[in-house]
Amino acid sequence: MTDATDLELLESLQLRFAMANTLEQMQKLVSTLLVPLLDKLDTCGAAVKTKIIGLLGQVNKKLKGYPQATLPMCMLVKSALSSPSTAYSQSFRLMYITMAAERAESEQLMEAIPMLLDGIHQRPTAQSKSLAMALLTSVWRCATLTDEQLRSFKFVDNHHRGEALLKLALDLLMFNLTTQSSEDDAPIVAAGLSTSGQSVITNAGKAPWVTDSEALRQLKLNVARIVGSEQAFPIEMPDTVHEQRFVALLCGSGDAYFPHVSSSCEDSLKRMRAADCESLTFISSVLELFLGSSPDKSADDRRQPVTPALKLKLFGYLNRSAAATAMFPQWLQVIFQSLFGQGTSNKLRRQGMVFLHWVIRMAPLEQITKAAPVLLQGVRKVLTELTTSTSVSIDGDIIRGSAYVAWGTLAKRVPALVISDLSHLRELFEAFDTESANVRLSIQESLLAMLPAYESSPLDDATSDQLLELLQQQLSSSAVRQKRYCALRYAISAFPFARMEARWLCVLGLADSEREIRALAQSGLVITPALASTESSRLPLLAEAIRFLHSRVMAPATIPRLGAGNPLVFGGIVGLGRSLILASGMAQCRGRAASGLEPDVVDLDALNEFSELATALQRESMQTALTGLFTNSAYSNSPLSLWAEVAGYALTVSTLSDSPTALSQSFMCIVELLSLSPVDASLAFFEQRQKFKAALSARDPLVQQRSMQALSVVYAAKLYSDARVSLDAVDVELWNGQTATYLRELVAVVAMATDSRTLDERQGAILALGHISHGLCVARLALGGNRSWSDLGLNDLEVGLNQAQAVLLEGIVAASNTTTHPMIVSALCVAVGEIGKTGFAGVGRASALAIEAMVAVGEVVKKTTDAKVQDAGYSALANLALGNEELATRFVEFLQASVKTATKKQIDVHFKIGEALAIALGRFQCTLVGVGWIFPIEPAAVYGESGLEANGAAIDVLLELVTGKMAVSPSPQDRQAAVVWILSLVQFCPRLAALTPWLSKLHTCLCGLLTDRDEFTQEAASKTLGRIYDMGDATLKDDLVYSLMSLFGGSGSQQQSVRQRIEADEPLLEQESLGQTPDGRAVNTTYKSILSLASDMQKPSLVYQFMQLATHTAVWSSRRGAAYGFATIIERARESMQPHLKAIVPKLYRYTFDPSPQTRAAMTSIWRALLGSGNSNSSAAAEGDAAGGSEWAASGTSVVEAHWDAIMDECLGSMGQREWRVRESGCGALAGAVRGAKPELVVPFLERMWQMSFRVLDDIKGSVRDAGLKTCQALATATVAWCTPRDTREASRDAQALAVLSVVVPFLVDSGVVSDAEDVRGFSLGLLLKLCRSSGFYLSASVPVITERLLESLSNMESQAANYLTFHAESHDITVEQLEAARLGAVKASPIMQGIELVLEQLTPESMAELVPRLQTIVRRGLGLPTRAGCARAIVFLCVKRADLVRPHAAALVKAISGALTESSAVQRKAWAAAIGFMAPMLSAGMFRNLLKHVEKTYVDKYDEDLRSVCGLVLEQLSVRCPERLREDDGARAAASFVMLGCWDSNELTRESFRCAWREYTLGSGAKLVESHVGELLGLPLAFLSDDSWPRRIQSAAAISDLARVLERAARAQSGGDKAGQALATLADMALPELIRASQGRVWPGKAQVLECLVLVCTAAANAKSSGANDTQHVVCELLLREIPRGDLAYRRLAVTHFCALVEAVPTLDVYAEASAVMLDIIARGMSSATTMDVDDEPMQRPLQLTLIAAAIRALLLALPKTRVLSSEEVAAVARVLCEAARDGVWNIRVVSLECLQALVSHCSKSERDRADLWRALDMPKALHAIRVCASEGKYVAVRTAALGALEAVLDVMQSNDSELGLQGTIARDVLDLLVDDPVPSIADRAKDARAKLGRLEADS
Repeated sequence: MTDATDLELLESLQLRFAMANTLEQMQKLVSTLLVPLLDKLDTCGAAVKTKIIGLLGQVNKKLKGYPQATLPMCMLVKSALSSPSTAYSQSFRLMYITMAAERAESEQLMEAIPMLLDGIHQRPTAQSKSLAMALLTSVWRCATLTDEQLRSFKFVDNHHRGEALLKLALDLLMFNLTTQSSEDDAPIVAAGLSTSGQSVITNAGKAPWVTDSEALRQLKLNVARIVGSEQAFPIEMPDTVHEQRFVALLCGSGDAYFPHVSSSCEDSLKRMRAADCESLTFISSVLELFLGSSPDKSADDRRQPVTPALKLKLFGYLNRSAAATAMFPQWLQVIFQSLFGQGTSNKLRRQGMVFLHWVIRMAPLEQITKAAPVLLQGVRKVLTELTTSTSVSIDGDIIRGSAYVAWGTLAKRVPALVISDLSHLRELFEAFDTESANVRLSIQESLLAMLPAYESSPLDDATSDQLLELLQQQLSSSAVRQKRYCALRYAISAFPFARMEARWLCVLGLADSEREIRALAQSGLVITPALASTESSRLPLLAEAIRFLHSRVMAPATIPRLGAGNPLVFGGIVGLGRSLILASGMAQCRGRAASGLEPDVVDLDALNEFSELATALQRESMQTALTGLFTNSAYSNSPLSLWAEVAGYALTVSTLSDSPTALSQSFMCIVELLSLSPVDASLAFFEQRQKFKAALSARDPLVQQRSMQALSVVYAAKLYSDARVSLDAVDVELWNGQTATYLRELVAVVAMATDSRTLDERQGAILALGHISHGLCVARLALGGNRSWSDLGLNDLEVGLNQAQAVLLEGIVAASNTTTHPMIVSALCVAVGEIGKTGFAGVGRASALAIEAMVAVGEVVKKTTDAKVQDAGYSALANLALGNEELATRFVEFLQASVKTATKKQIDVHFKIGEALAIALGRFQCTLVGVGWIFPIEPAAVYGESGLEANGAAIDVLLELVTGKMAVSPSPQDRQAAVVWILSLVQFCPRLAALTPWLSKLHTCLCGLLTDRDEFTQEAASKTLGRIYDMGDATLKDDLVYSLMSLFGGSGSQQQSVRQRIEADEPLLEQESLGQTPDGRAVNTTYKSILSLASDMQKPSLVYQFMQLATHTAVWSSRRGAAYGFATIIERARESMQPHLKAIVPKLYRYTFDPSPQTRAAMTSIWRALLGSGNSNSSAAAEGDAAGGSEWAASGTSVVEAHWDAIMDECLGSMGQREWRVRESGCGALAGAVRGAKPELVVPFLERMWQMSFRVLDDIKGSVRDAGLKTCQALATATVAWCTPRDTREASRDAQALAVLSVVVPFLVDSGVVSDAEDVRGFSLGLLLKLCRSSGFYLSASVPVITERLLESLSNMESQAANYLTFHAESHDITVEQLEAARLGAVKASPIMQGIELVLEQLTPESMAELVPRLQTIVRRGLGLPTRAGCARAIVFLCVKRADLVRPHAAALVKAISGALTESSAVQRKAWAAAIGFMAPMLSAGMFRNLLKHVEKTYVDKYDEDLRSVCGLVLEQLSVRCPERLREDDGARAAASFVMLGCWDSNELTRESFRCAWREYTLGSGAKLVESHVGELLGLPLAFLSDDSWPRRIQSAAAISDLARVLERAARAQSGGDKAGQALATLADMALPELIRASQGRVWPGKAQVLECLVLVCTAAANAKSSGANDTQHVVCELLLREIPRGDLAYRRLAVTHFCALVEAVPTLDVYAEASAVMLDIIARGMSSATTMDVDDEPMQRPLQLTLIAAAIRALLLALPKTRVLSSEEVAAVARVLCEAARDGVWNIRVVSLECLQALVSHCSKSERDRADLWRALDMPKALHAIRVCASEGKYVAVRTAALGALEAVLDVMQSNDSELGLQGTIARDVLDLLVDDPVPSIADRAKDARAKLGRLEADS
């Protein structure tokens, strides 16, 4: 085509556009020609192009005048995207696309949106901006966005569309209205946007939503609706798309300007799956939003950081993302922006600190190492800025505290950051002084977190010294508790134990005022067994340590409380020094293989206890170490002298000498030093004896005793040392002078009368005399027993000693006969005992004195009640027997007599006597004697070799007495004494040869005592049996074993049988044989259990070890029990049992949970002993702990794990045993084992565990049930802990959790929840709910079975009260509806329902497929309202939360529910309807149609109102949840007839439900829908017109009537349109035949409504000029006239009323002839019957009759023909009736009669030809008479008004016919005269006018 042709065509088009003067013309031109014109621009020449541009300008001008005109938007978009075009023509297309978006309708917009998205993705940036603007405009102008419309976007097929939309949505949801900048008038870029991005969404500020907040709100809401819709973005789309959705909605949820937008986005986020915080794409997006774009982007494309409020939301995901911590340097930028960025807040800083902690913990080490200096700088900056801030707030404290903690954790992660620079520590310590109390805790946490950095990295010497100096400063100068605590922790942990400067800080910490710090300091001084080992090099060198302590003691203290003068500090010094000496010596002893000594528990504990040396190893260790301190040089230069100065420091400082504790510690170290070190030390201390003497008057007896011991040692050492060299070396002056004088002074003090002022001095003097005399005698005897004092030249000293012995003996004799203070008596006993140790050496009558002393002391012991005096007395008697061997037998006899004076509870007396016997009879074979020797002289030198041997004869006497008399005595005190004495002998004299012949007899004796009624006697016997067993040889041990087992298994003759049973590997003891011993007495349950344990193991020899290990009486933990060294026994027993642990552990473990407290305590002690002190059973150890057991039953994890299978078999097997004790102990053992166990160990036994636990939970015995409950609780706690996900997922933990759940969930579901036992059922349900709350995604595979069981449990667990009320509701005035509503409310609030909702959140597509059949089963066959209601709620919950999972199964669920809609419960029917409503949007079109058909069928087939109401509920839900489906679906339109019919249901609630659906159905269409589908709408109502049910006929008639009214209104509104008329014609054609057919036949209730409908349709057809309408009208009239005489009065009245309506609506209808006969008959009959009717008989008949008459008269009025005049006969008949009715009727009949008469008069006046005949037929005088009667009515104004109207009509006729005046005129004047005086002005005025008119007529005539 040439340009000329084109120009000619363009001219033509231009003319056509110019001539377009209407909207229709303009619309047509634009729709057809605009796009071709634009396409022509790409191919035409310049002239044509110019012409086209001009034409387009003309089009633009014309379009401005027609704002309603729409542009072909879809065609424009297609043209812009498809055709190859120039930029010039494309700009025109884009302009018109934008214009079209502003004008298009919703349908066009929805169609264009996908194409616009394609264009945004495909086109260049400049064009995509315009397309984006058009897209946003389109979205903004969409009034509604239905699910179908959202699905039409088809993002699932084209991901780029969705991504393009999400990119715009992200920017738009962060955009908010801003003001213009004052400088350059440039728009301010919103937070989170880039300049270019904001320009795109605002069209460079020209978009309407830039200035209109409501437009922006609507646009954001629509965008949020699309982004959050699962219809637009199905679940099957890539995860990256969903992550973009999540980010966009997250940004929208932070909208502070539009709450609706924020809430909409939040709701959408809740419906979406939680974001994967480990997704790199998601975290990258979050970081970009937080930080903004990278600087390498252009300025216009660089995105700004988001708002602080949105940053807080983003932190919620960053703080849980390990991936974020691996993105460096982004995480560093996030931290610094949140802490120091512009516009930051305290909340943002707090979250930034949380993220900093997360990064420090989770970031890769290389990254955190690189960034550590910068992070530390930032932390310091935070602290500095907040310090300079003047405001103090809680937020500030929290931030500062977090900063300090971050400092510490950073140093822990990167030790190199702080290890070489102590300024960090210094700053943190200094911060204690400036920070508040809240922040100090954080500083403490920071310092403690930093501590591992110093533990793991060795410090150089300079740094180490600086750190120690720093710590000492903090410890000595700070008043802040946390500061001192941290300093002490560093001193303990940052330095090895060998660093004495650090130990010194611990010593200083002992003087702290805080108990916590003192305890910490003490822990820093503890020497562990590892430190004390031979191989350890971590102890400081002893000599160096002593020098260090000496230097600190002697150095002056700058702070007195931290100097050695403080008793607490001094105690720490000597305690540390003594511990180091003992540990060093013990290590040396262990290193010597020849020593044969190995430290046991007691020895190791002694390292850290400031107690006297208790064992031979301790004594040898101390002696070895002290000897090592004495070098070959002079004593004064040795470390030993330094230690002596340290130990004696307390004697020179007043603050210490006033402290009894310090003095006691000092003297203890001095005594050990004097007795165990070389004699030089004693000689050195001899010169300081005056200091010892000063302690004589000390108030503390222990200080007095130890000081006198020291004084005794130095005197003995001095005398022995001098005399051993030569007699000439003895300083006679010293001994005969000073010493003898001192003794005489002491004797004088002792001899003084008792005075309270000198009581302490007398006590000290007595002790001094005894100890000094003993020491001097020891020295003399050591020099040679044949030497006398005279031989030594010490006669005066001898005299002094004799005086001392005499005064002491006199004192003790006096004390036995008189009342003496207990302190003095106790001191006398001690002194006499000390002298007696050497047998009163030097005295001529030594034996007599010894006997005298023993008698006197014995009398004291018998008479005293003071425990201390008793102890001293027994010790004195033992010492007397020790020094005088011949007194041993007398001593035994005395003790036997003294036992009878003790009570059963005085067990300590027996122990003290036992110790005394061991000392007296065992002599130096007794360990107590050897350990108590305090002199640096060997005992053999004093007593001779024979003097060290035990007293065998006395031992035989004692044992004969014990076994023959005391053990079988009826006195419990005798039996207690017997067993304790035997125990003392075998314990303290284990190598005593004299005991060997007695072992077998002692064994038999003690076996009998095992069954003693006294618990203590039993335990002591058991322990003694173990010791006796250890003392025997192999043969004896076997005999003892068989003897013991035979004793408890039967008689002694069965011993051989026992051997055979052992060899045959058969059980040794039957259960029943353990009940009693051969003599018939009951066996204690503790030893019964012990014997059973050994029997089950087939290791009878272990029974002795068990007896030694079993202990539960408090006495064994007392001082007496400790003295017996049972720890050593335990150690040896443990070693012997190690090979049998595999068999012992399972049964022993169960026994530690025995219900008997005694058995439990005994077995627990055995368990502890076997597994060492580090594995104590804390729970079982608690005294009186009824629960027993422990978390790991004191085993330590390794032991229980090693024997796990055997323990589980034992526990589970025990839980099914017959004996209740066994079952109960099995429960406790299982509970203890499970706590803290690893899941991989438990899983193989887990199902059996639950089976047995539930079995005992329903046990017949209450205590077993309680134990079973605790077991179940322990299992439940462990299960929940194992199955709770962590923030950071671990594959191993996930596998363990799934393994546990794979066992627990099926068991609970199949066996627990459905159990017949109520307790089991309740517990199972509770655990299942706990798992639902805590297990999260681990439950995905178990969701179906859990949901099914929980739904069933809703009914099973319902309250019995609800079940009762269900059957007795009426008696409690409760309706069924109220009760069901209450039950449904309980279901909603039930924790079971909450659990269901929680577990449903974990559904996956696979588990959903398994769940649906289960839900269908419940819907169809579920029992109980709660279960079914819960099922409906669960389905609704799934639809809301997991719609993506429900959609594939919605049809199956709806099908199942639709079958349950007709159940009896109204509440449940409503719940099912709601569920259908939520699922309806997910149904396919076919399924939706089927649903509607089913609902319609249900409505049609069911006659019960309650059942039909559910159909309305379903439709109401459909209208609310998916109204567009009702409007759009073809099946829904087919069901419109059903919906419309339901709107006229007889039930009000049902009717309202249908009307709600109908309103949604006709939304926006109204009458148009009815006009278009009138045929479909009439389908069901017409069918129901012939139904057998009268209510349905009535309902159908009402529906058809409503249709007719709607169409009639539409026809009137169209005013000439033919669409509504056609619809009316269709209505008439279809409905009238059926209505006529339904109106025929007999009268039935409600038939009048069918007649009404018939008349309404008929009149509507008449108005629509339907073909055949006239014939139909006559038929209807005839039908109505036939119906009027039929039925009751009410029906006849309604029939007449409908007839009136028809005649009135169709004026041309002439049916007067037919109607008059019927009406006149009604009137005549009615008037006659009304006068004769008995009102009392028929109270409602008269009013009905009268209204019928009135209606009939009105029908006559309306039936008057319009096309002809009545004949005179017809007029006469009517007039007569009317006159009678007006004259005789009631007021309403009069009114209508007068009105009809008026009309009749007017009707007759129309005929000119027959006027006279008609006038005569009217019988005017009679008529006027009737009018006069009515005019005289004084009560009813309406009657008088009608009378006046009738008269005016008569006057009008008279005016036209003058000849008629006469009588009529006279009557008329009379009437008017009455009316003129009417009180109603309007009537009076009209009457006056009428009278004037009458006057004129009369004048004219």
